[in-house]
Amino acid sequence: MKSLTLAAGVAMLVIPSAGHGAALTLGGPLSQNCYEAALSGDSRSFTIESCDRSLAEEALSRRDRAATFVNRGILRMLRGARGEADADFDSAIRIDQKLADAWLNKAFLRLKDYRGREALPLIEESIRLGPQRQALAYFARGLAYEDVGDVSAAYADLQRAHDLEPNWSLPARYLARYQVVPNR
Repeated sequence: MKSLTLAAGVAMLVIPSAGHGAALTLGGPLSQNCYEAALSGDSRSFTIESCDRSLAEEALSRRDRAATFVNRGILRMLRGARGEADADFDSAIRIDQKLADAWLNKAFLRLKDYRGREALPLIEESIRLGPQRQALAYFARGLAYEDVGDVSAAYADLQRAHDLEPNWSLPARYLARYQVVPNR
């Protein structure tokens, strides 16, 4: 029988740029600018203004309005405005409860504060709904499991993230911290 150990002091080193969880919008040019900014992680104030203006001025479908809230929330999260980001993710979820990336980005806010127990149900909902990047969701759940001390579940999810996107280096870097040791 074997068990896993995690190198002490290195859990939660890096949370990936939330921009990878941007929500695609097909609305007007302002919502497109907002999406592209969230995707690239460009959180300068004028990109957030594009999101604001899109929400105020463009005739967006419910799905695109929800996606624009997610994208603005990502930009706000990148700027450190966590309360505003959380409110944007909540707005997106109120509009479209099936928008997996809203749940996932809301979970990343909790993970940034080492609140894995609060993040887990949000990540579970995102996985159930099918996020754009499944590997990102499994990676997030792996981090949440690390935070709550479930090393075996963390390792399994980090491995799944790596298997889903083998060219994404972050899961491999986290997996390298684990060691499988025989039980005595």
